[in-house]
Amino acid sequence: MPAPSVQSLKERCRGISAGIFAAPCGALADSTRRLADWGGQLIHFDVMDGVFVPQITAGPDFVKALGDGMVRDVHLMVECPDRHVAAFAEAGADIISVHVEAPGAARALAAIRAASAELGRPILAGLAIMPDTPLADLVPLLNPAPDLMLVLALDPRRKAPPCVGEAAARARAIREMAAPARPLVAIDGGITEQSIAEAMCASPDFAVSGSAIFRAAAPEAAFRRLAGALRRTAPDGVPA
Repeated sequence: MPAPSVQSLKERCRGISAGIFAAPCGALADSTRRLADWGGQLIHFDVMDGVFVPQITAGPDFVKALGDGMVRDVHLMVECPDRHVAAFAEAGADIISVHVEAPGAARALAAIRAASAELGRPILAGLAIMPDTPLADLVPLLNPAPDLMLVLALDPRRKAPPCVGEAAARARAIREMAAPARPLVAIDGGITEQSIAEAMCASPDFAVSGSAIFRAAAPEAAFRRLAGALRRTAPDGVPA
């Protein structure tokens, strides 16, 4: 069997990346199994260190324990992310996104590529951007281009509500900025059944949603509705 490629991994990154830490903390494994049963392909890990953002979540052991066979989508909201890349890569991360606002973002992107080469498997290098950060701040990090651009609709450092419409507009602009390299583009934050239509305006490759799935009265139905909405707008006719 040929080794998986970056392109084949990208093709699996469609639809909804489910934020697993929105599930009941005592039922993460069960929630992950149910997600797989619903047809979920991506599982999203928000990794927060209490410094870059005020919240604290979990580390690489959770990534290793959850989501076997799924695309493990790791979002590092941490100071100096380059220091943590290797641990998450070894834990099985398939996507590692770091913030343009974090110290050492360029080193972290290089570390993701180095970890991919060392482990002999594709790991997508993602670049995330907060809602108020100028898009011009991305430019120095676009050569070489990241594999994924993660556009946040919500800044976890503040209490402002998410603005999915603005994130969608920024996602469209970022897609144009990085057009020659054709990175994946995703939207993260505030994705609900009420806001998904705004996200769809950007035709994202995938969108991140947690609470709207795992805290819904009927989580499976919520997941399927969100995934179905994005499937209808998948870029380039690729099924979500």
